[in-house]
Amino acid sequence: MKTILGYGTWGLSNQSYGRLKEDPSYLLKYAIKNNINFFDTAPLYGNGNVEKLIGSLDKNTRHKIKISTKCGMLPHIGFNMKQDFSEKKIIHDLYLSLKRMNRDYIDYWLLHSPNLEKINVDNIFKVMNEVKKLKIVKNFGVSLRSPFDFFKIEHLKFDCIEFNFNLLDQRALSINLIDKCKKKNIITICRTPLVFGFLSHKDILKKKFSKLDHRKHYPKKQLKIWENSKNLFMQESFYKKFGNFTQFALNFCFSNSFDYVIPGMLTKKEIDENIKISRMRKINRKNIRKIHKIYLKNEVHFWKTKKPKKV
Repeated sequence: MKTILGYGTWGLSNQSYGRLKEDPSYLLKYAIKNNINFFDTAPLYGNGNVEKLIGSLDKNTRHKIKISTKCGMLPHIGFNMKQDFSEKKIIHDLYLSLKRMNRDYIDYWLLHSPNLEKINVDNIFKVMNEVKKLKIVKNFGVSLRSPFDFFKIEHLKFDCIEFNFNLLDQRALSINLIDKCKKKNIITICRTPLVFGFLSHKDILKKKFSKLDHRKHYPKKQLKIWENSKNLFMQESFYKKFGNFTQFALNFCFSNSFDYVIPGMLTKKEIDENIKISRMRKINRKNIRKIHKIYLKNEVHFWKTKKPKKV
């Protein structure tokens, strides 16, 4: 399966990057018109409003697109993520997602960034698998907090996994996570390929974040690292062979053979720019290794690259 460009819909909620300048309904339909047919969402995105947006599409359109949605996350502000992965809660989330999106089934059903040390994921997966047998969901899995969390569930059977991956967060590459998933036939979804806009926009920190912009909750030091770190890769002239820097950054994710890559797109212009990536030649393995070495030599985030011990 070749890598497919999907759409990360958190930004369509008007509650993650501030209020959109363009109509989210228009952006959704424009993306579908331009052959983007995979959408990643969650009940938490705008308190269900993004799922309702998908549900407002006409019946034929709704059923030709694939949907990934999540369960278990409770409303919160910042990084104090309140969660409930009880059987009652995740089934309730699923029922409401189906209702909001006017669908009979979900293509990909994911636990939403669970703290795997605080839940019994074995039992939860058993519940999710029973739902799968009823054909209410086609695939189930986890949207991981950290790529390292894979080692806490690799002994279990599941269908799909979502995790952060981009030029500035190559932890998954350091632990060969994508290859491990392919060997197990686990579908991979690449989240945050453009680092919340830091790889696609200039001088983000010169703009004042609105109170609805989640980026304001990150430490200032981390934001400055994200703002400046792309210069490390711009020093390498080969990136110019792959379009502009945004397309190069997205191409890096495509070239690592994910099943889906899901950038957020907040304008028609961003959709137009990103859809070109499917036609571009991919970065070869030699240059991917070169890019990874640049990453390893420089501190571009606070997360440790070293593989944690199993729990």
